[in-house]
Amino acid sequence: MTHQPDHNPGSEEFTAHLGTETTFFRDLVENALDGFVTLDSSGTIVFSNRAAERLFGWFDDGLVGQSIVELFPDRLRDAYRASFQQLVHDDSQETDHEYVERIGLHKDGSELSLAFSFYEHQYDGKRLFTALVRDISERKQRETELKNTKEKYAKLIETAPDAIFITDAETGIIEDVNQAAVSLTSKSRKELCGLHQSELHPPEQEEQYTVIFQEHVERDGVRGDSTDVIQHGVNQYIIHDNGERIPVEISSGVTELDDKTIGQGIFRDISDREERKKELRHERDLTERILETSPIAIGVFTPDRQLVRANEQVAEILGVSVNQLMRLPSLYNDFTLYDSENRPIDPNDGLLAEVIDTGLPVYDYEAVLERADEERCWISLNAAPLWSPDGELEYIILVGEDISDRKEREEAIEQHRDHLKTLNRINRLIREVNQTLVRTTTRNEIETSVCERLAASDLYQDAFIGERSLPSGGIEPRTGANMNGIYFDLLDEADSAETSTGGAAEAIRTQELQLIRSIESDPRFPDLLREEALANGYRSVLCVPLVYGETTYGVLVVHASRSDAFSEREQAVFEELSETIGYAIHAAESKKLLHTDSHYELTFDLTETTAFFITASADLQCSITLEDLVPSTNKELLYYITLENAPVDSFLEMARQQSIVKKARCISAESESSLLEIVFVGASTSPQVLIERGARIKHAKVTEGTGSFVAEAPADADIRALTDAVQSIHPNAHLTMKQEIKRSLPPLRRQHARITHQLTDRQQASLTAAYNAGFFEWPRESTGEEVANSLGVSAPTFHQHLRASERKLLAAFFGEAETLTSTSFLTV
Repeated sequence: MTHQPDHNPGSEEFTAHLGTETTFFRDLVENALDGFVTLDSSGTIVFSNRAAERLFGWFDDGLVGQSIVELFPDRLRDAYRASFQQLVHDDSQETDHEYVERIGLHKDGSELSLAFSFYEHQYDGKRLFTALVRDISERKQRETELKNTKEKYAKLIETAPDAIFITDAETGIIEDVNQAAVSLTSKSRKELCGLHQSELHPPEQEEQYTVIFQEHVERDGVRGDSTDVIQHGVNQYIIHDNGERIPVEISSGVTELDDKTIGQGIFRDISDREERKKELRHERDLTERILETSPIAIGVFTPDRQLVRANEQVAEILGVSVNQLMRLPSLYNDFTLYDSENRPIDPNDGLLAEVIDTGLPVYDYEAVLERADEERCWISLNAAPLWSPDGELEYIILVGEDISDRKEREEAIEQHRDHLKTLNRINRLIREVNQTLVRTTTRNEIETSVCERLAASDLYQDAFIGERSLPSGGIEPRTGANMNGIYFDLLDEADSAETSTGGAAEAIRTQELQLIRSIESDPRFPDLLREEALANGYRSVLCVPLVYGETTYGVLVVHASRSDAFSEREQAVFEELSETIGYAIHAAESKKLLHTDSHYELTFDLTETTAFFITASADLQCSITLEDLVPSTNKELLYYITLENAPVDSFLEMARQQSIVKKARCISAESESSLLEIVFVGASTSPQVLIERGARIKHAKVTEGTGSFVAEAPADADIRALTDAVQSIHPNAHLTMKQEIKRSLPPLRRQHARITHQLTDRQQASLTAAYNAGFFEWPRESTGEEVANSLGVSAPTFHQHLRASERKLLAAFFGEAETLTSTSFLTV
């Protein structure tokens, strides 16, 4: 169709001429799908078909006569006009089929992508340019989308964390790689491109990977685009630029790209995964080693309480091999747990049940295990749940150990604690007994109070003190407390021969404690008394000898209802009590001489003995007179003697050579006589054994190998026992005289006795030793340090005892001075 604007006469001529064209040509152009636009050299449109009008939104001959630039956006018109003018005026450039792409402008203002194909022709001598115009918007959109897609995938490939290698499927040559491939191999793109894919792998595996690659190409070429993980049962590695082997997981595929078959390989660095696998294997091996070498038992149970894993320690505790344990349907059929009260523990209430029910670990669960062989042991268990990744209870770990030894130790500690409590009660009891002994003055009071205190305690049932009867050596009771009447009567009326072999008699003979742990079975307990003793609830008995020095004053017999009574520590306490009672009895017996109106004087002849003073006086042809005796510590006696007609140095030298002499010194020396101090140690002198038995030395003198001494003993003393004691030291000593002395003490003598009674043994010894050693003379014949050394105490201790005794003497003196004027004294 021809459109002719009214204002352009040239167009009318051209239109008229076109009218002569054949109808066929006109219909062909008018009905073409593509737009046709004819321009003159100025760029004015001289012809357009319907397709062009539809394309630009111009109708009713609107395009003819318009400048071509009107079909473009304002921003592009100048550039497009210049381009057209260049086309028109550039003779060197052919315009036939000149193809350009432009952005067109629809009449409604929208833009569209267009493709122009220009060709130049002459018509009626005029130079014309006809353009075939095609809307390429959809194509451009597809191209843009394709470009964006390619850029997107290129970016994805480039930024992918895995290494990607693009190869020629036919040759296996690498054509492209991403950055991850560069990083993985530490080779540049240039170095990687051109390599054969097999060269990525260790040299010894190149052929193997060539075959693998070819297999994948053939298989995937048939299936089309695909990607598969290569798994050939071998470890896959890629070689780093430094020669290091890097473990990889390879996925490969084949696809068509630009009419070319390419292969793509995705290499994932699995170094961390392999390292983790290695760590897991190491942890598993370590767990196995821990399981096998653990000193404690470890077992693994399923939630249905089936044992699935156990170490040898489990087998050791249960007494069954691990293989046998694994075959057992349930451990509860062969093993039983008991609580501390020896009650069977129901499996539904046990340790595993608690973990299953609560999902929480349980610690320090202790129970008694009874094995299939009925042997029992204490075990301590800890249990903890093990959860699966999806939060389900998968296993229960049970850890246990045999704590029988620990339980025994705890029981021993508990027993020890009980023993300590008992011992503390005993110590309190002993202190009470000691306090009682301080207030008693006679032997009978001492023995009675001791028995009463012991029997009053809930530790013991009763107590009595007995003595040896002669000549059988049996036991006769002297006093007792809380004694069963029938039992005591049996004991009192028993033939002494029947008790002469019992524990009490043995204690007197040996001067050692005798413990009868079981009255029922110990043969040392007299048969005559056994039945009644058991009927009274007696289970054990302790026989304690009452000894002072070498003198035995009897035996303390204590009955208990406990078979475990009288532990070693308890016995040690009773040994101390024995010494205390013995000393108290000795002190009471010794003071009888101060308070009785009659006593015995015993004269012993030592002439035929080897006593030191006898032999020394014979050797030196001198006389030795005993001035005083002072008992010191540790069975030591201080002798104060007068030496006449003998050189002091010679005598002291002879004394110091005696094993029984600890010290010897001269206190004062005159021309014919000297006062000496000799310290004898041990129970090896006759005065010592007599003092221990309640006697005291009144006088002693030896002259040139002949001599005797006089001892005073209480009126009720056993003279035979005293004689035996002297002869145990000097077998050739003889008792030459025994005389009973009646006396009536004058008032001053009685006052002296009362004062002496107020002094302790240490105070009296310190005062007597100081007096005899010349401590009170002026100038002093002995210093305080010398007297203290002789007594075997420190100087401060000596002065403390001395001042205490002086204070008591002065108090008595001044107090007596006030009573001298009283009528009570005048009437004495």
